[in-house]
Amino acid sequence: MNDSNGFQISILASGSSGNCLFLESSKKKILVDAGLSGKKIVSLLNDIGRMPEELDAILVTHEHRDHIHGVGVLARKYGLGIYANEKTWQAM
Repeated sequence: MNDSNGFQISILASGSSGNCLFLESSKKKILVDAGLSGKKIVSLLNDIGRMPEELDAILVTHEHRDHIHGVGVLARKYGLGIYANEKTWQAM
């Protein structure tokens, strides 16, 4: 990434079967939601030339299954922090 002040967004999945967005800046790489299986998200990251080992964290917008399905497995496997508001965290 050339622009140190900008960021890049890649929509990996969007819909009732799962939602996941990859957000990248020059300093951080995060997933916003992880509503597909961990294996599928890894495959989608590979499709855009990224690896799960590069991720810094997962941001969860809300607790619906199509937003959290792969959160636990990805966080455990790759040592990722999970960020969510208090009510979302309690509901997960």
